[in-house]
Amino acid sequence: MKKVQHTGIMNKMRDKMPLIIIILIIAFLATIVFEWGMNYLGLRDGAVAFAKINSQEITYQEFEKVVQQQIEQMRQQNQGKDVSEEQIKQVRDQVWNSLVSQTLTKQAIEKYGIKVSDQEILDWIYNRPETLPEPIKKNFMDSTGVFNIGFYQQALNMKTKEATQFWAQVENYIRETLLSEKLQAILTEGVVVSEADVLEKYKDDNIMANFNYVLLDLNTITDSSQFAVNESELKKYYDEHKIDFKQRESVKMKYLLFQNAATAEDSANMLKQMESYQKQLRALDVNDSAVGQLISDNSNVSWNSDYQKSNAFEIPVQNFLFNAKDGDVSDIILGEDGFQTVKLLGTKESENIYANASHILIKIQDNDTAAAKKKAQDLFNRVKNGEDINKLAVQFSEDPSAAQNKGNMGWFTKGAMVKEFEEAVFNSPDGSIVGPVKTSFGFHIIKVYGKQKKEFRVAQMTKIVTPSSRSIQLTKKSAEEFYQDVSKGKQNFDTLAKEKNIIVQTSGDVTRDGTVPLAGQDKALLSFMFDNKVGTITEPVKAPNGYIVYEIIQKNPEGYQNFDSVKTTMIKPKVINEKKFQILNGIAKDLEGKNFKRRFIFFEINCSSVSL
Repeated sequence: MKKVQHTGIMNKMRDKMPLIIIILIIAFLATIVFEWGMNYLGLRDGAVAFAKINSQEITYQEFEKVVQQQIEQMRQQNQGKDVSEEQIKQVRDQVWNSLVSQTLTKQAIEKYGIKVSDQEILDWIYNRPETLPEPIKKNFMDSTGVFNIGFYQQALNMKTKEATQFWAQVENYIRETLLSEKLQAILTEGVVVSEADVLEKYKDDNIMANFNYVLLDLNTITDSSQFAVNESELKKYYDEHKIDFKQRESVKMKYLLFQNAATAEDSANMLKQMESYQKQLRALDVNDSAVGQLISDNSNVSWNSDYQKSNAFEIPVQNFLFNAKDGDVSDIILGEDGFQTVKLLGTKESENIYANASHILIKIQDNDTAAAKKKAQDLFNRVKNGEDINKLAVQFSEDPSAAQNKGNMGWFTKGAMVKEFEEAVFNSPDGSIVGPVKTSFGFHIIKVYGKQKKEFRVAQMTKIVTPSSRSIQLTKKSAEEFYQDVSKGKQNFDTLAKEKNIIVQTSGDVTRDGTVPLAGQDKALLSFMFDNKVGTITEPVKAPNGYIVYEIIQKNPEGYQNFDSVKTTMIKPKVINEKKFQILNGIAKDLEGKNFKRRFIFFEINCSSVSL
């Protein structure tokens, strides 16, 4: 058998990459067209799987659960405002892409047998905390945006329940990060395919060879005593690689936003308008074309003359529609976006059955299933004995939305809830109280109100309460007063912001052609930042949703980053890696010397390979 010199697993993977990429693209398109698309078109009647990625099935409930979590987060970030249809579509696309990416990544990690040891995780946490991922580091930043090592070390020694839960989450995050990095290191080695790679591919397919190899992984070296780093080593590396630390002229600032907000007076004025629209809707016949014109001319929600499913509306509107007669007009409802009133123009039977229910959720804490079930059973007994489930939901439910909806889930059809919850509702008589029902979320106590098969044609008048010009002027006045107090030395920037309950944010390094947070590429503002000294406050800057005040907190001249500012976060990890490479090289030579009959090929999974 003819022998050839190989360059190891990396080249094998490089050669396979064009084929792998093509297969993944085809598989992805096939997934959308045949798996997702068939379900969407209703061609998979009764099927459990919503999609399939290779052999991994994803149920609709799993997909929808993540979608609803993302939507709820958006609502919370937007202070309870409703999420638009376009935003929901974007969320669904993002969740789908994320699920595909996560599943393919997991499958690839399993395929290549990539693992992360506990020692690797402990090494990163205890020996290189300054290089931890930003989502972890941000928990230990001081008011100036600098990583506080003292606070970090103090947190490491905390033994409270909350601290234990936090570090467990950190461990999981780091494990996933390292797994991803190892996989990426393998795959990116083969992104570019040269003529030499094609030739090597031909040889691999047509010339047989036997070889043995040993994989030396940089992350397996965790004994910190072997790569202790002193100040002189860090300075030497800095001097020898100074070009890597070149920096452009930049400025850093802290800032706060005085956001335009509707006042009670704005809400009162809008309520008067809504009363007028409500009166007009009551006066119009359901078949009068003037209904559609009234909505088109005045509503913030577009006129829709089609029959719609109940989940197109907020829960208070759903509750009105399922109990209304054609021609009825609702009370004025305060929704997530503002005021709304609806006129029911028509009802038809739906293909889907919709159920209405309220629930109380008790989560399982610290894997203590018995305690959670007991708490849920006690609440079930109270509801069974006549107490109001909605009042109890506000007080005890651990569903984040309970504070707003009082536990009422609105009208939903099959497939919208997790399987156990859905079966409990649709298999129980109207008016029944069910529970405790265990799902992946915890234990539920459920009250079933009713089930109907209806779709609705409605005239929906919605008016979003927006700040009036007077309210905007009040916002501007508040920003100007803040500027005056700080610029004249009457108050400290951070102290006054705290008093006014406004969050102070800190920018990154902004260059002359860069982007100012919230203000974009405002050339006049950028010039002001670079032409004035540290500590200077800007007059209020107008933004689309309010007024911003900035304070210059740091200026960096063009040249090189200060040694002290980069020695821990940037230089130390590089010096440690060099020491690890030296240790790996010694191990490689030792292994080579112990077996002259074999050719060993050694790899460092994150950098270049070493051929012997």
